[in-house]
Amino acid sequence: MLDSVTINQLSGKFVVGTLIFVRVSALFFIGPIFSHSSVQPKVKIGLSIVLAIMMTIAFGNEQPSFDMHLWSLTGLIFKELLVGAALGYAMNMIFYAVRFAGGLLDFDIGFQTALLFDQKADVPTLIGELKNMIALMIFLGMNGHHFMLEAMFASLRAVPLSEFAVTESAISLLIRLITTVTIIAIKIASPVLLSLFIMNVSLALLSRVAPQLNIFTLSMQFKVIVGLIVLFITIPLFLVVTKNAMSSFQSEAFSVVMALNPKR
Repeated sequence: MLDSVTINQLSGKFVVGTLIFVRVSALFFIGPIFSHSSVQPKVKIGLSIVLAIMMTIAFGNEQPSFDMHLWSLTGLIFKELLVGAALGYAMNMIFYAVRFAGGLLDFDIGFQTALLFDQKADVPTLIGELKNMIALMIFLGMNGHHFMLEAMFASLRAVPLSEFAVTESAISLLIRLITTVTIIAIKIASPVLLSLFIMNVSLALLSRVAPQLNIFTLSMQFKVIVGLIVLFITIPLFLVVTKNAMSSFQSEAFSVVMALNPKR
């Protein structure tokens, strides 16, 4: 029969494994690749369980002991959710920027005209999805999935299970990342937006010269043509901006996690 010492050790391992599972699953549900709706929740949970077991075996002895009180464990679970979510949110920032840029282009070109008539219409952002798929391929080509695993394993040493606090530096880092996302989105969308702006000004001048022309109908057709042409011409620029942004966001993601440790 198992003695009380063995039972306490097993229960401690189980608690450590559960907390690690919460951190990993939060990353998978919010971070890049696995947060996409095409990935089934059972796949995310299954991978989280496998990784949690591996990480418990590798780092279980390095983690401090815990108070087994229900309220203490509930607080630790909530903390692990925040750590995993912060890491996943920071790593997913570049994809937010890409989708935001795609949404701007879709609306300006006219692919989301339905939203003008029905604000609740569930219209997918076509260019946003295209750019998101390209960004995902760049992410995988840069071994971003390897970085996700490395960051998750490294986070256990950077922020042990009992050492967590929402620090001022962590909040300022997240705010700075949000600002950076907006700047990157504007960089990605600016060539097409600028081209469409010039086209709109030209058509406005044309309507003054030849008011008999139906400029409104022509503008909708020209927007699609000009927008798509400039979009495909500027794909190399999009690749460069996205690749550089991903490189910087990988270091920023880990900086956010490091800032969650009040002892650093």
